[in-house]
Amino acid sequence: MADQTIRPTNVAVLIKLETIENVDAQPDPAVDAIPVEADSVTTNNPWTNEAANEATGSLVAGAPLIIGQASTFSFKSRIKGAGAGAIYSATVKPPLHPAFQACGMRGQFTAAIVAALVTAGGANSVTLPASFPSTVRALLGMLLLIGAGTGAGAAPAIIEYSAARVATLSETFTPPLDASTSVSVPANWTYANTSPIDGAARLVDQPSATVYIYIDGTLRKFTGCRGTVALDGKSARPGYGTFNMTGVYQGKVDAAMPTTLVIAGHTAPVLVQGSSKSPAASMNMKPLTISTWSLDPGSQIEVPDDPNTIYGFGAGQVVDRMKMLKVDPLATLVANRDTVSDIGNGVTMPAVLRHGSQLGNRWALVLPKAQPVSSDNGTRGKLASEDTGLQVLTIGRDAVTRDTDGYLVFY
Repeated sequence: MADQTIRPTNVAVLIKLETIENVDAQPDPAVDAIPVEADSVTTNNPWTNEAANEATGSLVAGAPLIIGQASTFSFKSRIKGAGAGAIYSATVKPPLHPAFQACGMRGQFTAAIVAALVTAGGANSVTLPASFPSTVRALLGMLLLIGAGTGAGAAPAIIEYSAARVATLSETFTPPLDASTSVSVPANWTYANTSPIDGAARLVDQPSATVYIYIDGTLRKFTGCRGTVALDGKSARPGYGTFNMTGVYQGKVDAAMPTTLVIAGHTAPVLVQGSSKSPAASMNMKPLTISTWSLDPGSQIEVPDDPNTIYGFGAGQVVDRMKMLKVDPLATLVANRDTVSDIGNGVTMPAVLRHGSQLGNRWALVLPKAQPVSSDNGTRGKLASEDTGLQVLTIGRDAVTRDTDGYLVFY
């Protein structure tokens, strides 16, 4: 019998968070499969080699040193919600929920808050009524839907929130919002990075995962997996997450593609404003005419040496983070945007990228505080552009002790 060929695009990735680090959580194909790009899945070999320096009594080299190395794998996914019309709950989650969690982005579900009139408003803030929480940063990173009154049809992001229920917004409204403005918060899941305060918090903030990768008749298993996720996208196109993960390799076996496989195969939302009154892309509370964007997490995964494992390496650990946002807005007048002066003056600003408009299949990247650090002249076609880099900063911790250097919100 001839060797069977392997077709790498016939692939499925399953991921399930572990109860005990580095203990196989046994992902279920009907529940734990995630959407990935067919040509994006890569894995390395858990073994490598070094040339030997032993004398052999001849000029022939000695047997090589076969040594273990950290197991790495990666995949790319379109970022999408649970599905058009889905209502988020504690159990209805975005398809990439476990992948985000294994990258140190703790998810938080917030139930819907029904529409009510604000008690006061301004150009970029509102004071919310008593039906909204009075906890500092309880709504940070979420979208505030304006259903009626001044500003109707807009959905600004909340970039700061006080115990007095004052929400600072990512947009400037003309005329200013006022007591006729009716607002609500849809049921949503937010994901934000974490800095665990102790060992117990680490288990919740940065859990490990078991990952199964089926490739056309074979199955590779990894445990103790953690990673990083880099985001990118283009105008009128979906956003993508590239997940680079490290785990403990548990072997490869022949295994048929599961017949019970369930994958969220619906269309991913795209970066367009559509009929919304809020811009799809904004920075410093102004619309931004970009073609491409990317968010480098600046995260490092340290893989500790551990002889008590199969290949000599333990589960990876998240050790630090420095996020960088890159955008390429068209160049404009100084009166509209003066990035060079902003860099020199250390100006900070919010940035928001929102994808889609359908309930249950829309999401936004919300960065409450970013500081421009670079600006290069560029072109888009025959138009001048301004390739800008911003370092994403924190404003402290939110109401559930997550860092505030950026949110993914699904609503």
